[in-house]
Amino acid sequence: MSEPRLQPLNDVDEGAEPGRELGSAGSSVRLGAYLRRLREGYGYTLRKVEEQSLVLGEPIDNSQLSRFEKGKAVPSFEKLRALARIFNVSVQNFSDILDLEEYEAFRPASENYDELLKAGASHFSRGEHGRAFVTFERAAEVAETGDAGGLFGERAVEARWRMAAALKALGKLSMTEQELRRILKERRKLGTRTCMRTLLQLSYVHRELGDLYLAAVMARECLDLADQEGDLDIQAGVLNTLGNIHHDESEFEKAAECYRRAHEILSAMGSRDELRATVLINLGGCLVALERFEEGLGLIREAHATAVERGYRRVAALALTRLGEAHLQHGERGPARESLAGSDALASRPEEAYHDILFLNAFRRWEMAREEENDTREKIAFGRLRHLRSLIERRFPEVEEFDRYVECVRRKHVHTT
Repeated sequence: MSEPRLQPLNDVDEGAEPGRELGSAGSSVRLGAYLRRLREGYGYTLRKVEEQSLVLGEPIDNSQLSRFEKGKAVPSFEKLRALARIFNVSVQNFSDILDLEEYEAFRPASENYDELLKAGASHFSRGEHGRAFVTFERAAEVAETGDAGGLFGERAVEARWRMAAALKALGKLSMTEQELRRILKERRKLGTRTCMRTLLQLSYVHRELGDLYLAAVMARECLDLADQEGDLDIQAGVLNTLGNIHHDESEFEKAAECYRRAHEILSAMGSRDELRATVLINLGGCLVALERFEEGLGLIREAHATAVERGYRRVAALALTRLGEAHLQHGERGPARESLAGSDALASRPEEAYHDILFLNAFRRWEMAREEENDTREKIAFGRLRHLRSLIERRFPEVEEFDRYVECVRRKHVHTT
């Protein structure tokens, strides 16, 4: 069994929300509006979509599509799959859109842009990413209707960038990428800082989708701009994500150097406490991987104390996961289980569960159970992993290892039957 890998954290909090079944009974105004935007973006009439669906062998007549777009009905999975092919999008996008419907009850009615942005930031900092998303979305609507710049006015872009950050925190990576590319498409109309932040977010997304090369290209382009502008805040964020990329490639010395530089910048600035705690966790994980156990453990504990004091629930949960992994790597199973249990308690709150963290915790328990040849614990952890795997889109080494294991089991079963 390979040693546990300490996965670094990103600038923006990550998480996921429970999904809902595609094509379930009911209605969805949000999905309807999305379908209408897709159709109009292609310049298709209702009749044109009907013709395309007939070619695919899944008829969607124009009256049906009209009902879908008005939010009076939700398409079946088969019809959503046909629509995904017609509009060249992932079926996952439709699932993500439906997931967001549950936050409609929290959509504010305010028309005060500044208040909406402040409220959204407050929700985000507390880990309430769904509420943050609909609040930023409302701010974007207010800005787009009230400003001459429309969709690409300065205030609208700011709100949409924050929407993308909230989507990423919810684990909606495909939607995040679309929103960011939508912003970046008009980069000539945007300020340099907005371009830098958008490139940095795209780097995060590509890394989490497993494309480390493209993630590095985006990050380095962003770092060049940040160096030219003397923007220390962006420099720190880029150095953190470059450290993450080096870490994913098992280049721990290079990763640690990036994290050190990022921490030095943030310490000199005296701000961004949440990111500074994140960088400390990442640096601590690198030091543990480099067999500097006590030093690494100290940094992770320091970051955890900051997260608890400031109310950064997600960072606190992740710090405990990293402590558990560090103890496990050092052969200390009792402290490892205690830390993982503490992380579970923070990550599994009903208002917003962090399924990627819960997956990591279950994966470590699964590893321990297999090494101990404890069949009961192994089956419990495996069942938990199967459930959590269906709730996360993000890719990281533990997910890929679990997927390979499941595929191997499936192939053996097919071969024996």
